[in-house]
Amino acid sequence: MESVIRFVEERVAGLADRRRKVWFERNGSPYDFRAVDVLGTRFVVHGIAAVRFNCPRCGKKHESLLFG
Repeated sequence: MESVIRFVEERVAGLADRRRKVWFERNGSPYDFRAVDVLGTRFVVHGIAAVRFNCPRCGKKHESLLFG
């Protein structure tokens, strides 16, 4: 019996975002990435992304590293 391993792109796999978090600098707490309005992303170093987003609590623009 032969095993087949397949990889999916993170954008396609909705379940992959479940563990991803952004950091709220106001209170120092992690927040679900799927719950923020993303304005843009940029890669800082080798796959580490910084995310610009509208804060669902205060409505202002923030930037955070993407964890998870």
